[in-house]
Amino acid sequence: MGHINGFHKNDKVWYKFWYLKIFDITMMKVNLFEELIVERRKHISSEELKVIIKNIWSKDDQIKKTLDEKNNDKFNELKFDKMEYRNIFHKDTIKEICVRYRLRFLDSNLFMGEYPKNITKIIGDLESKHNTKLNNFMIMAPSKLFKIKSPDDPILFVPIGNNYYYLVHKWGKEFNFFRKLLVLPFKNIDNLTIFSVLVSIFFALLGKIIMPSLTLSEVFILFLFLVKGFVFIFFYLFFLTRKNFSESIWNSKYDSF
Repeated sequence: MGHINGFHKNDKVWYKFWYLKIFDITMMKVNLFEELIVERRKHISSEELKVIIKNIWSKDDQIKKTLDEKNNDKFNELKFDKMEYRNIFHKDTIKEICVRYRLRFLDSNLFMGEYPKNITKIIGDLESKHNTKLNNFMIMAPSKLFKIKSPDDPILFVPIGNNYYYLVHKWGKEFNFFRKLLVLPFKNIDNLTIFSVLVSIFFALLGKIIMPSLTLSEVFILFLFLVKGFVFIFFYLFFLTRKNFSESIWNSKYDSF
């Protein structure tokens, strides 16, 4: 009987022990850092990890270095069947857009804006896809992006031969349609002249509205006077600020003429 009672007593101690053990386990705080290490070791060793990280950093550094290098006349050979044809543009097409929105198309080493954080991955993936090392990067962006940092909309290209370029990546904000209208007078000398004439017509008509007594001859004389005045003012200010027309600067590396 005592043996049986003793058995029950040991049994209670045993259950109490496991109860406390389970309680301690459930209340124990989890070290997530240690958990991450344990989980990582299931898939990769520390030495393998070092090699991978070293290769990643080395590749990123090489890509960034390439972006900062001065371009030469070589072009990139991409695999024909792996190119996205919607990303291929001729130099004339790029020029037309640059002139229309007063942009520049220059070597990436002149670019002073910020690249997106994942640019090295985007370029690296494209290099892996085509089994090549990309170089001679070109950027289409507003002039100010080649001087100071700005959030506007740059586009990165690489040459693929015969004046064709492959679009690698586009980032930043979209252009407002009004930008096209605002820079239209600065496309070429003809546009600035036409703009001066249109402004003169507007003010001549405004003068007729303000002073209804003006005859058509007087309005025409006023228009001629305004044309001379606005043409002089616009062209003088334009060249005084050392600006040039969009058709002349779209691929110019110089700040002014």
